[in-house]
Order: sequence, then structure tokens, then C-alpha cells
Amino acid sequence: MKKFKILLFVLMFNHLGVAFSETLANETYPISPYNSNDKIKNRNPLIIAHRGGTADGPENTIPTIESSMQRGAHIIWITVQLSKDGIPVLYRPSDLSALTNLTKSTKVSAMTAKELASLDASYSFFKGKTSNIGNLYKIPTLKDVLVKFPHTEFFIDLKSPDAEAKEYIRNVADVIEQTDSIDRTRIYSTSETYINAAKSHSSLNVFKSRAETRDVLFGSKLSNQCKATSGQSGWHAFELTRNVEVVEHFMLGEGRTKATFRWSKDDLSCFDNANNNIVLIGVNSLEDYQYAKSLGVYAIMVDSPKAAQCYESSTQKLDICEGS
Repeated sequence: MKKFKILLFVLMFNHLGVAFSETLANETYPISPYNSNDKIKNRNPLIIAHRGGTADGPENTIPTIESSMQRGAHIIWITVQLSKDGIPVLYRPSDLSALTNLTKSTKVSAMTAKELASLDASYSFFKGKTSNIGNLYKIPTLKDVLVKFPHTEFFIDLKSPDAEAKEYIRNVADVIEQTDSIDRTRIYSTSETYINAAKSHSSLNVFKSRAETRDVLFGSKLSNQCKATSGQSGWHAFELTRNVEVVEHFMLGEGRTKATFRWSKDDLSCFDNANNNIVLIGVNSLEDYQYAKSLGVYAIMVDSPKAAQCYESSTQKLDICEGS
């Protein structure tokens, strides 16, 4: 324990050259019952359906999104890439054969939106055992989804591995503007290039980059000083628990230490001082839900809105919660 405290003390000083790296694993129509500035600590966090509800149905498809909304999800998180003809479509992996009935490795950018719509996006989820009747589980376009659900709030995760940033953002922004969805959408990406490009569009609402979030988080953790300022207020999305690697740079080399990060109330207090909204990713158990609620975060991202229905004591007597 003493060694650990000494390490944290040493890491406080920026001039030592400390870096952090993550250990990566592979409002016009708000449905939210709370105002985004609501900081009441004991309210329930809003539920965000990750990839539309990836544990409950084929991810990023219209039927799964619809099901998640029926199960009480307040916000839908979707993943968007560009097709060959530059149309924003919903799909997450870089390889179409990962989730669809394609057997050959194929990028999303290699097929047009019309061609993509002919694929079975439910193939992997159902393990090829069911037929895609009526092509319900197709790969939809972003426009399809925003038009289908005109009063739903969406967080849009930009995942195209090979898209040119300006074109990517422009095409996504065009759809958002054409469908009058500016006030009910927000852009997110792990790519700082895409985030910066999105910020150049005044009509887009954009999450803070992960680098900005990390800077505040680890500054708070290591130096016990809050680096969040009122000028940096905004939306932050980060994992509730995250494996990280602390890298110290020395004249004769570097030192690496692996650690596990978990949000604390002090971390939240730092962000609250600058009027930020915090979204915690990867909250997929009752224990994690209760912990996130105790922190007072704005929203949590879950893989299963079906399971999330059972997280509150008032709903744990539902038939679906028995035995869970």
C-alpha cells in the first residue's frame, strides 16, 4: 500500500512526463423525464440502450430499438458507418461477415446502402437458425431510424474505420438536419479526429473527446486537484470501470504500471463543478447500477434494457425479474 501511495504521489507532477493509455477491449423531442441540468443525486439514472440493446436482440436494428423503447430505455445509442455511396448506416464491426450472413470478409464501405439493406443483420445473433422474415433485421440507414422514431433521443457513435473525417461528418450532419433531429441527437466517437470534425459543425451536439475526459479524471485521481472548469462544461461518456496503463517517461527509459480505474464521488463532484453531464458505459449488473445511482450520474449505458427493468426495487417483482 505504501508503494502504491508513493507511485501516485510521484505521478502527480506533470513535468515527470506521465502518460495514460487505455487497455482497449476488442433536445426538441426529449423522452428523458429529467432536464439535462438536473443534478438531483438520488434520482434514477437514465437508461441508454447500447447499440439499440445488443444483449436483447440483433444490434443496431429497428426491431431491437423498438423493443428497447418498450422496455423503458430513455435514450438509444447507435453505431454509424458510411456505405460505399456515402450514406450513413447502422453497423458496428469493421467486417460485415462478423454479424451478417456474408461469409466473405467485407467492409461496410465496400457496399452501397441498398446492398447493405439486403443483408441479414440478425444472422449472428440468432446463429443462423431463424430466417429474416420480411427483411425486418436489415442494416438500416441513419435516416430510416431517425424518421421511424421522430421523438426519440439518439447518441450516435461514429465507427467507420476508413472514412474521411470531413465527408463522414458532413453526411451524418446532413441527415440530422434534413430530419430535423438536431436537438435530439449527440455525436460520440473514440476517434479524436471525428470528434474535432464534428465540433466544426455548429448544428451538431458533440460529446467531449475521451482525451478531454481522461485529462480531468486522472488529474483528479492523481493530483487530488479538479481540472474541470466552467469553460469545459459538456457531455462526457466513459466506462464505469476501466483497465488502464500508467506510463512514466524517464531519461533512461520508461516505467509501466497496470491499474483498474473506477469512478468515485470525488470524480463526479469535480465534473459537477463545471456543470457536466456524465454517461457511464458498461453498467450491466444490479450492483453496478446501484453504485452508479449512488454517484448521481445523469445516465448509464446498458447492453440489456430488458435486464435493466429489474434494477429498481419497484420493478423487481415483474415476471421477467423472477429468478434473476
